[in-house]
Amino acid sequence: MLHLNRIFYLFAVLFIAGLASGESDCRYFWVVRDGLSTPEEIDELLARAQAAGANGIMVQVVGRAEAYYRSELLPPADFSGFEDPLLYVIQKAGPMGMEVHAWVNAYLVWSAPWEPESQDHVYHMHPEWFTAHRNGRSSISYTPEQAEAVGLVGATLSPAFPGVREFISDIAVEIAENYNIDGIHLDYIRYPNSSFGYSQGEKELFYLATGFTPEEAPEEWSSWKKEQVTETVATVRASLRSVDPGVLLSCAVMANPYSAASEFSCPWQNWLTMGLVDFVCPMAYTSDPATALELAVSTTSVFPENVVYGIGVWNQTVGNALAGAQKALSMGAGGVCVFSLNSLPAGEEQTLARGWGSGSPDHGVSPAYFNRVRVP
Repeated sequence: MLHLNRIFYLFAVLFIAGLASGESDCRYFWVVRDGLSTPEEIDELLARAQAAGANGIMVQVVGRAEAYYRSELLPPADFSGFEDPLLYVIQKAGPMGMEVHAWVNAYLVWSAPWEPESQDHVYHMHPEWFTAHRNGRSSISYTPEQAEAVGLVGATLSPAFPGVREFISDIAVEIAENYNIDGIHLDYIRYPNSSFGYSQGEKELFYLATGFTPEEAPEEWSSWKKEQVTETVATVRASLRSVDPGVLLSCAVMANPYSAASEFSCPWQNWLTMGLVDFVCPMAYTSDPATALELAVSTTSVFPENVVYGIGVWNQTVGNALAGAQKALSMGAGGVCVFSLNSLPAGEEQTLARGWGSGSPDHGVSPAYFNRVRVP
């Protein structure tokens, strides 16, 4: 159980007072990497975020295992020769009162119809690290059309291999050590679905751990897969604490906590209970109002102050998306994260500002801060 000291209690009281005022303490945007090509594009996006009253951004600096920053671990992404998008974002966003969280795609490392050009890419360096379908086919071998048919976004690393956990952890540490960021934000920190996890290496590791095959012990197999994903999160958590305890760790997660665990081996409510993450962003992108309200309740059932409720604005009006967000806030959620700043319809900044509370950028106490004062 997570413990509270007097300082934490004081800030918890202030947090509740902030909710009573109707404002969201964390007002974040996801910023997709295709908006990082030039300084002018970044300036425009940040100006729109500021107009909407945002106080934080999740900026995608690792998409297909390529870096939008200066990296010694990953090949550089193609961003038109712009030297260091992450550094530029930090230099611009900080004075505007916005936190910067480095968004890293974890297991998903390639989704284009062509192979990576760089031979240093993990796609070429470690084909043995990729998860496979129950039919034995590696996720690295699917075309985009074939992948869509089996619910696969692209070539996906397996959570079961220690080398994969170290690879993801090393990326997080490299960013935290070299950039003045507020947090690391892990996306695709899950299995593609329950039909994956069946590479020969994965099955061998399960057999070594249990003495069974997946077919012989389906319940143990399901639990084991959840443990592998959890171990990755724990590895990143421990590594970040060793280099900079002030860097927060968050994850984008499937919104329904029950299917997240059973279908995607992503038991994110357990991660909150264990203190492995500072907050989660459930991706409640549904455009159905009834489903949005249901998700707002289920996502806030465990440590709601550490839930930053995710809404989508590319598939619905901002007003429709805000209905679920406002319900989540009424249930005690610590904030709202919008996907995405890139797709926010022009002129809707003020609609969003009114809907999530347009207080000053430093309004309130975010769930991120709670974890800085929590007793270990």
